Amino acid sequence: MSKSIIILGKGPSILRCNKEFVDKFDDIAICNFPVLNSFFENLIKDRNILYHFANCGTFDERYDLNVHNKLCIKNIINTNSKDNKAYADYLKNHSLIKENIKETMLEKFKSYDLDPNTGTMALQYILDTKKYNKIALVGFDNFKKGDNVYYYETKDYNKKIKYLIDLNIITKDGVYNQISGHDPLKTKKYYEDVFKKNVNIKFELITQLEFDDKYCNLTII
Repeated sequence: MSKSIIILGKGPSILRCNKEFVDKFDDIAICNFPVLNSFFENLIKDRNILYHFANCGTFDERYDLNVHNKLCIKNIINTNSKDNKAYADYLKNHSLIKENIKETMLEKFKSYDLDPNTGTMALQYILDTKKYNKIALVGFDNFKKGDNVYYYETKDYNKKIKYLIDLNIITKDGVYNQISGHDPLKTKKYYEDVFKKNVNIKFELITQLEFDDKYCNLTII
């Protein structure tokens, strides 16, 4: 096993990333529906997206079949408990969404009493493939209360989640205003266990997360 993958989240720390860093990795995965502004498009320019881990229940309609083809997405993995039909119908292709992993992942995370977010499920899915000895996590900022949620402005949000601003769960300036239902403390504990249990894998993180312990296989950039 000598292969690498970078998993791109949507947290503000992704703004510290650049194309040179992305291009160090063999494969690319994206989480949910990153806004395709000039910054993000440059990160993935001339690359294929091997995995798109997507909440197909609140899919972003900007990710239509044309965008799917433009990004050369090979596999869509649904991280929502709903079936794939609505997004598959929207894409006009039922073969693009390869599987629904939510129920399987809930079983895997029972020991943490955690409802994992899409990025966390993506990491576990990649670990389960046993294909990679180097994994980068970028923009995994763990939905910290009081911090910006995403790397883009609220005007660019997926219209299906703009109700979060109306409810003041996210402020008009894009700041997260509550404790996440995906439990940041339990999620952090999961990441720490991943680093401890997978000493054969080198992890590189661009993140706002801080860890109390040092791990020989972890580099935070």
